[in-house]
Amino acid sequence: MFYACNSIFEYDFCVDSLDRQILDLLQDKGRLSVSDLAERVGLSEAPTWRRVKRLEDSGVIAGYHARLDRKALSLSVFAIVSVRFSIHDLTMAETFEAAIRDLKCVQSCHNVTGDVDYILTVVSKDLEVYEQFTRLLRGIPGVTSIQTHLSLREVKSSNRIEIG
Repeated sequence: MFYACNSIFEYDFCVDSLDRQILDLLQDKGRLSVSDLAERVGLSEAPTWRRVKRLEDSGVIAGYHARLDRKALSLSVFAIVSVRFSIHDLTMAETFEAAIRDLKCVQSCHNVTGDVDYILTVVSKDLEVYEQFTRLLRGIPGVTSIQTHLSLREVKSSNRIEIG
């Protein structure tokens, strides 16, 4: 039987095999009703609802989202952008992060180890719009270099987390 405890929460949070089944199903089909979910895991609705609620309240389930196709929305440019700072100052990092949070074209931003400071994933309608984004990026205090990798073809994209 699968049983995992995670102490990153204020209390130890344990996930058993039924929780894992629920999480797997919801990752594939987040719009499943409690009734359908209960049927698939072999529980009645009330205990299934309590488990889902517990997973939500603990933060294991962070939300439910529709997965959109960027190409269908005419967002043909997908870029992976490396950003380097000249000086590693906490104030500059906070300013950069605040600016990035406000930019809707930035899908993700990670502060990383290695020869760059941040890696971003960015979508845009075309290269002209992307170029406007790079001008904004260069204007953020502390940014000394950016390097762009344009995606030619998406091989895999997933938000799924394997459990167990």
